[in-house]
Amino acid sequence: MRQRAARRHKHLQLDHAKLTRVKTVLGTKAETETIERALALVVEERRLDQPLKRMKRHMQLQRVYR
Repeated sequence: MRQRAARRHKHLQLDHAKLTRVKTVLGTKAETETIERALALVVEERRLDQPLKRMKRHMQLQRVYR
């Protein structure tokens, strides 16, 4: 079972326009939800990217588009 992450209060200075754009892209309403979902996406991308980088060492990829 997955444990609930510890929450901490953070005071951040963020680009408001950028945060608004991310809220639109992710379809979120609250700023906290937006930041949490964006961080989760970064972590998931890293998790998916690691095996691909390991495979890349053992094979040659060919570009199939121009």
